[in-house]
Amino acid sequence: MYPQLLKKSYFQNDIYEDILTAIKSLESQDYFDELIGKSQPEQKEMVKKFQKDLFSILREKIVDVRWELEYQPKSARRDAIDIYGKTEGFIIIIELDKHRADQVAKKFISRSALFANEKIFYISLCYPGTEKMSKPETIKYFEYCQILSEKIGHHYAGFII
Repeated sequence: MYPQLLKKSYFQNDIYEDILTAIKSLESQDYFDELIGKSQPEQKEMVKKFQKDLFSILREKIVDVRWELEYQPKSARRDAIDIYGKTEGFIIIIELDKHRADQVAKKFISRSALFANEKIFYISLCYPGTEKMSKPETIKYFEYCQILSEKIGHHYAGFII
């Protein structure tokens, strides 16, 4: 099981493509195969392991970006960006969430507002939550985020594991 890229903005940039390729290459079954049914603390640990391993892959494969884990923008209080990258032309925001449309929308809006004066490449990377969480609704919101990103001069990609 690998992350599936379901929506993406058109953006001709090598770093952008390298990031998407790195995410798609991370075998995810061992992290999420047994996530559903675990307690919240157990799920949190499984997701943290995935986050750290993805961060390591990005740092190793995309060296032209300065990567940070759990980046806290100055204006944010307790809210940290899961994986943050900065390069000459744009910033990269990668948020890991259960596949819930409301979470995708909430994070996209807040990050877009926090970095309104920056060029953003925003990535939603969604993993299994519960059996009742709607993947089709999440994918619909990926499309909304993609449309809005393009209208405001940003770029977007949405993945589901």
